[in-house]
Amino acid sequence: MTSFRKKHIKSKIHKIKPKKSIFKRLWFWIVLLFLIVIFSAFYFFLFYSGIQIKNIVISGNQKIASKDIENLISDNINNKILGIGSWEVNSKSIFLINSEKLKREILNKFPLIESVKIDKIFMQTLIFEINERVAIAVLCPSLDKTIELEVTLEGEYSENGNCYFIDAGGIIFEPVNEIPQDMVIVRQETNDAQISVGKKAVQQNIIDLVSKVEKSLKDNFQINLKTAIVISPVRLNIETKENWQIYFDLNPDADTNSQITKLNLLFSNGISADDRKNLRYIDLRPKDRAVVCDNDTCAQ
Repeated sequence: MTSFRKKHIKSKIHKIKPKKSIFKRLWFWIVLLFLIVIFSAFYFFLFYSGIQIKNIVISGNQKIASKDIENLISDNINNKILGIGSWEVNSKSIFLINSEKLKREILNKFPLIESVKIDKIFMQTLIFEINERVAIAVLCPSLDKTIELEVTLEGEYSENGNCYFIDAGGIIFEPVNEIPQDMVIVRQETNDAQISVGKKAVQQNIIDLVSKVEKSLKDNFQINLKTAIVISPVRLNIETKENWQIYFDLNPDADTNSQITKLNLLFSNGISADDRKNLRYIDLRPKDRAVVCDNDTCAQ
């Protein structure tokens, strides 16, 4: 009996093995190493001082102060990672910079800026190349609003109304109170939409036509334009500083280039500088001809 007990107890003792410490288990160290790598990468990606934006370089801007652009950029590159009440954890990591979002913020804030190019110079520098809009004309209210123009001492026009610079895309970007003497004034009788800075206000085909006519007449015949008035969706009247007008057809099937060619041929072969002093208008809308009206041939 005693022999049986000893044998039985001894076999039970051999079956009970001591538990191995977790620190001696391989999987524990693999998991720990994995977590250390993850948290180290997380810290490096977000908070390591060597990748925080410290330098902002801005070039190309002339009218907009660099400080104003820099302030906007600084506000948008400081990303909140965690916030509890008034306590926040922020990061300026270069890896968190969303260039497209930053461009949109700059363009929305400064309508004068046409485009922005952003380059990241690792690890702490952002370079902003600014391209400001160039005014090619001035958009003034429709003819329903009376506007008085008078020459100032500086040789510019002052205006009692709201006018805006527009670029080659027909986008208004800056209000103007004094209109440069060499700038064409565009007015629209057909557009009742509310004017909004940074938005397209003049159709591209009209802007292109005015620009082509202005360049052609100025370069070839030393004729400067004064106003371009959109009378209707299919008609544009351009008035020169010699106080005679040109009528253009804006129909989709009308060839504005051929109308400009007809105009150039008239001045090259028929209408002299002296003749222009007596001129009232040139109507280019007929497809097969141009109608020339002066004080002698047109009824008063």
